[in-house]
Amino acid sequence: MRFIHKILLFLFLSTSTIVLGQTPGFNYQALILNTEEIQIPGTDISENKVPLGLEDITLRFTITNEAGIEYIEEHTITTDENGMVSVIVGEGTPITYTFGDIIWDGKLKYLNVELNILSNNEGFVFLDTQKILYIPHPASGGNGKVRIVTSLGSLTPPYVIGDLVWLTDYGPNGNPTLMIWDGTNWVPVNDDYDPTNELGLIVVADNAVRDSQFTNPNIGDQVWNQACGCIEVYDGNNWVSITSEALNGLHKDGNTIKLGGNLIEPTEIVTSATNTLAIKNLEESNASDDKIVVVEKNTGILRTKTLTSSQQKQIVIIATDGQIEFSTPLTITNTDRIDVYRNGVRIEFTAINNTTIRLEPEAQCYQDDKIRIVQLY
Repeated sequence: MRFIHKILLFLFLSTSTIVLGQTPGFNYQALILNTEEIQIPGTDISENKVPLGLEDITLRFTITNEAGIEYIEEHTITTDENGMVSVIVGEGTPITYTFGDIIWDGKLKYLNVELNILSNNEGFVFLDTQKILYIPHPASGGNGKVRIVTSLGSLTPPYVIGDLVWLTDYGPNGNPTLMIWDGTNWVPVNDDYDPTNELGLIVVADNAVRDSQFTNPNIGDQVWNQACGCIEVYDGNNWVSITSEALNGLHKDGNTIKLGGNLIEPTEIVTSATNTLAIKNLEESNASDDKIVVVEKNTGILRTKTLTSSQQKQIVIIATDGQIEFSTPLTITNTDRIDVYRNGVRIEFTAINNTTIRLEPEAQCYQDDKIRIVQLY
């Protein structure tokens, strides 16, 4: 049987407990486990999680902020028989700076923990990083009690960084709140300095508020943006709305997007000999003053054109598969006076004699294509 000392679980139990004693600090408790590999004939059992009991260890705590390291200390202790340790951060052996040098201004800090199991000579191993918002002993409480006030205006300076007061009415909802002096202002100690870690959806007024709260967003972060009335998700590069908008020829009917609406930008539909465009089951027009749809030769833009029955004659031919030649309703005198439409879309052609036209090669017909030839006279 042999034991391999490895940390499998480091359970952070308390990082913001107020210690109202002579020495400020906060409790830190952890359960440390090892891996016991047991060899039994005929089987292989590994990764049994058992406590690292009665082992001499050194814990190194490093407190950092956005600017860097504020404090480092070490505790050399022995785990109990259940692998538990309990220390007060602030009462260890200082390595860099002192606990009293830390400025507790109510802003977010980080506690980094390292472990050295003295019996295996492997040195320190990184374990965990936790966010802390520690509230130290009030600097100006006199009797150690936090003063209760109904208004911050009732307080008289000077104040010391870390001073605490209990404000009975704070914020739009009038909630009682613990306030801390950060050197410039009284700020609530229960402010959420990292709103991106919420389980609920964060509500922001607009993009500026969103960007101020999510300074370093992670992929998948979500907000409800009141400016656009939509949920936005960060995709790694941009905030993307996942609420559908119907634009440019579309409209929204409840949660359904439907065809029909104003075009707000030039729009092209590109077809090919294989991927054609067809509009079926159009009603037949019997009005003499109806307009026809034509395609501008150079741009492909659809336009309407007014014609009367006395100026034109047209025929509709149901094409066969592969058909490309068609007879005109009148003798051809000028090809500019002929328009040819395949399934409602104007196409190019050439005249091969005075009664027959040939479609451009790309317009070769499929079975049951509708060819309409309109000829002016």
